[in-house]
Amino acid sequence: MNECAFGTKDPTYLEYHDEVWGQPLYDSLKLFKLMALESQHAGLSWLTILKKKASYEAAFYDFDPELISRMTTDDIDRLMTFPNIVHNRIKIEAIVGQAKGYFEIEKDFGSFSDFLWSYVDHQPIDCGYTNPSDRITVDTRATELSKTLKQYGFKFLGPVTVYSFLEAAGLYNAHIQACPNNPKHYQGKGFS
Repeated sequence: MNECAFGTKDPTYLEYHDEVWGQPLYDSLKLFKLMALESQHAGLSWLTILKKKASYEAAFYDFDPELISRMTTDDIDRLMTFPNIVHNRIKIEAIVGQAKGYFEIEKDFGSFSDFLWSYVDHQPIDCGYTNPSDRITVDTRATELSKTLKQYGFKFLGPVTVYSFLEAAGLYNAHIQACPNNPKHYQGKGFS
């Protein structure tokens, strides 16, 4: 068991850790998708959402913000019975709001990716963890990003969830130093 992978033995989570988590992600659409999924796990485990990822992709047009931003009340009603996603109307509506906010950020900053990466001066920050117990769950950067996202209509992305996103998207390298999947040593498949 890789101690960096949060002590889990679940194969879905281990594959995610080994191939995706913490690998720097620069594609705006993939960043949006990951952020939208992160917002769904508020109050739930990430593994729960990870196991529902394919269903979320089907429900939300593979997280195409253009199509999501045009979703209507009828679409949201339909998603309340869509198989294998979280049937929380406010969370479903949050993804629609995030898609609209995505375009506002694109307009104001040139790209969603540039906006996010500007919070780390466009370079991954190495957290320098040597043990899993070194990990923290929030910092001032995540708090500031959370506040800005809220101004653009993003919901369910408080500072702790944003910090988790920054780790998952590789803006923070939160792998422990000895982890074979640390981006310093390895490049995984990446988030898709």
